[in-house]
Amino acid sequence: MRDVIIVGAGMAALISALTIAKEKNVKLFTKNFRSNGNSWRAQGGIAVAIHESDTPTEHLQDTLSAGCYHNDPRMVSILVSEGISRVRRWMEEGMTFDSGKNGELDFGMEGAHGKRRVLHAGGDQTGFHWMTFLHEQILAHSNIEIVEDEYVIDLIMNYGKCDGIFTKSKDGSTKEHYSLNTILATGGCGGLFEATSNDPSIIGDGIAMAYRAGARVADLEFLQFHPTLIVYKGRVIGLASEALRGEGAILVSSDGRAIMEGIDSRKELAPRDVVARVIERETNAGNQVFLDISSIQNFETRFPAIYKMCIEGGIPILHGRIPVSIGAHFLMGGVVTDSNGKTSVPGLYAVGEVARTGVHGANRLASNSLLEALVFGERTGEFIRDTFSDRKTLNEFTRPFVKVYSSEEPNLPPRDEIQKRVTLALGVEREQKTLERFIDWLNEWDVSVLIQRERYSWSREGIECSNMLITSWLMATAALEREESRGAHYRTDYPNKNSIFSCGKQIMRQLKTRQMTGRELGHEQTIT
Repeated sequence: MRDVIIVGAGMAALISALTIAKEKNVKLFTKNFRSNGNSWRAQGGIAVAIHESDTPTEHLQDTLSAGCYHNDPRMVSILVSEGISRVRRWMEEGMTFDSGKNGELDFGMEGAHGKRRVLHAGGDQTGFHWMTFLHEQILAHSNIEIVEDEYVIDLIMNYGKCDGIFTKSKDGSTKEHYSLNTILATGGCGGLFEATSNDPSIIGDGIAMAYRAGARVADLEFLQFHPTLIVYKGRVIGLASEALRGEGAILVSSDGRAIMEGIDSRKELAPRDVVARVIERETNAGNQVFLDISSIQNFETRFPAIYKMCIEGGIPILHGRIPVSIGAHFLMGGVVTDSNGKTSVPGLYAVGEVARTGVHGANRLASNSLLEALVFGERTGEFIRDTFSDRKTLNEFTRPFVKVYSSEEPNLPPRDEIQKRVTLALGVEREQKTLERFIDWLNEWDVSVLIQRERYSWSREGIECSNMLITSWLMATAALEREESRGAHYRTDYPNKNSIFSCGKQIMRQLKTRQMTGRELGHEQTIT
């Protein structure tokens, strides 16, 4: 039996593992290989207010504004304030970020930030550098084991408590792994869509498993679309980091028209939901959109990963233009947690994109995702490490739900059909009739029954498709119920945003009249 099992092997998972492993043993499971996943792909940097001209309050204000004031201010204050000391400590441990000729840190500008506060590593390879550095630390710990190519299919539940996981190997065998604490770090759900910046394996597994086990989930209607996926000849080549627009790249149509002109005073650096909708409407009107990078000097050395992707993808960037389109990028909602990663299920924690901490609100501020992984990954690890657990794990276990349906594997729609329908119904713009038709289609596959079915004898493919249907159903139901447009959730039949701003102005007035206190920063949101 392990002290801690972590499902996933991205940045949040590794940081939690390293924090816990100082005193307890940890075992991580990843459905593919440790070199897969979204964290390795992260081009953007980590947003942190460590420059002398910046403050946590300003970072908080930008985060709330981008999140359309749907954020939990107390959780945001933890993020932006603790982030400073936690980033500095990792720098002392040896993590390096890009610096200028004078040796001082080089701060980048990204959309919806009021100041240059984004740290990058290797230009547009921050995720790769972070993950490489973390794996070097992992190798030094005998208390950490990583199991690859082992698909976690469900949580072991005992009398309402999580006591570990079930896994399925490539050979089809199912195993039980017991632990005192289990952490979900499975990422979001970008793989549900036809076009995504995510690793295609990221399909909402953790959300589906947690919901089957009775955990609270929230804000699943808020799915951020990245405005600038590199798409050439119908293929998604990769992602063009927002840092390009921060350094002067502009969005243009094929005839050179600047498409953000007159839309938002921040133009290319408007919040992602705004930019994504403009690009989507241009594309639907038959116009190809490009990212004009002609103003960026030394592009190939400043953004080596993007340059390499373009060259390998056959894109003629000598003309100074990169063809772009929108794609599913980041889920703001997920499994509800408190400030220590605790979910509503005893023994179960969640970190990273699968967790709904409340810091992102309705729309994530650029480069806050790595900061969330760091701050709440460490907080969760510290809480588990420092909290004595006297829970006993039994040799017997109960299934996530009482067995009331046959365990025989059903005939489910293929992955590509699910992706096609998800893309149509849950895109950057939504409306009632399309959502209702999608939910009706999901109900044809008895999703309410899938949620309760035993599936340990199913194939990995069958379980993945089941998770895709369950997560899609949760997202579509949430999108249908939210009859307003807010952040990344835009309803064409409810386009009015006025309800947001009265709340937002009140929060901003409070922030301007006082600074955050230590007591506020330490406040914990308790799940009951």
